[in-house]
Amino acid sequence: MKMKLKTVTSCLLLILPAFVIAEVHTVVQEAMDYQLPKNTCSKPRAVEGETSASPPAARQAGTAEFFVGSSDADVSDMDTYTRKRLENKKRRWQKCVSEYKAGLLDDMETLKGSAAHGITREQADIILANLASIQKVYMTPEGVLTE
Repeated sequence: MKMKLKTVTSCLLLILPAFVIAEVHTVVQEAMDYQLPKNTCSKPRAVEGETSASPPAARQAGTAEFFVGSSDADVSDMDTYTRKRLENKKRRWQKCVSEYKAGLLDDMETLKGSAAHGITREQADIILANLASIQKVYMTPEGVLTE
């Protein structure tokens, strides 16, 4: 009986490392299968007619300067209500992009943390490629890669 138990135990000890090596930790597998989340932030579009700027009145020699500190960009045909709406849309878009990028940084930390579970060189290469794709998207001002 002792011999049989010893034989079974030794066989298990020999076979067990093969199972452990063949099995990939779930965190590592998730890091290897990582796909960039889609950026759902929609950039506001300005209507052409609403953003056209008209220059200040022409200055004549000897006249007072009525537009001190004004530039072509400060003067437009857009009313204040429309301008505020566009500014609010732009602010909401910028907040959405910054939240998206914050999520990317969290994903990046998760991918980096997966190495603590033991990875092979091939797995590390795949995870590093995923990290590089996150970095490319993060470095863009709009959070979207243009191709």
